[in-house]
Amino acid sequence: MSQEPMSDVMLDCYQVSKNFGGLQALDNVSFRVKEGTIHSLIGPNGAGKTTLLNVITGMITPTKGSVSFNGKPLGNISPHEINQLGMAKVFQTPAIFPEMTLLQNVCIPALAARDGAFKLNMFQLLSKGGQIESFAEETLVEVGLQGVMHKEARFLSRGDKRRLELAICLAHRPKILLLDEPTAGMARHETEQTIELLREISKRGMTKVIVEHDMNVVFALSDTITVLAQGAVIAEGTPDEVKGNPKVIEAYLGEEQE
Repeated sequence: MSQEPMSDVMLDCYQVSKNFGGLQALDNVSFRVKEGTIHSLIGPNGAGKTTLLNVITGMITPTKGSVSFNGKPLGNISPHEINQLGMAKVFQTPAIFPEMTLLQNVCIPALAARDGAFKLNMFQLLSKGGQIESFAEETLVEVGLQGVMHKEARFLSRGDKRRLELAICLAHRPKILLLDEPTAGMARHETEQTIELLREISKRGMTKVIVEHDMNVVFALSDTITVLAQGAVIAEGTPDEVKGNPKVIEAYLGEEQE
């Protein structure tokens, strides 16, 4: 038996569990992400956050439970097919083509989004420019990389590599964007720039799920926060509700109240 569907819910995880041998990484995790919101997943190391993202994107099969995207169950659907449904993920380590220019990096998913499949003559198609190249340029402008779009990606700073990967995901034209620690390894000024960038993207109504350790980022961006500990949900609510939750303070924030 599943929970009742809601018209404004884009992502629905219901009683998701995952066991790796004798280790239970996820324990009956249920949460819903409403369309157009930023929903953060937080918790200490080993809480199961990345495992949960991998279940959502089809990279890991849950031991039990279900995940639905726009009302469509995702069981037995490959990661590639889930991506084509409108779900994109920004990984912890930037997944880019370092020897290619930023423009080429973004043209590839833009072409795949248009044609729906990889083609052997992809680079010949890219060389002709046109609408795909114009769209890729607009996407790089959107993430603030217009000045280096003809530069090879390997020369970028870590913060700019994260921006490039974000542009690659946006080129898929996703309905929902999953970000796994989008500010990891960034300097403070790069983190602030990323927060502003994600806010700007949110103005278009794009739904996001964010796993993040930096609480400044979480509290600055989130509409709703789900807190995991030892693979289970221990709290959920607005940033203000989560800040004051004793279970969260004990399990994750570690703040001593005087």
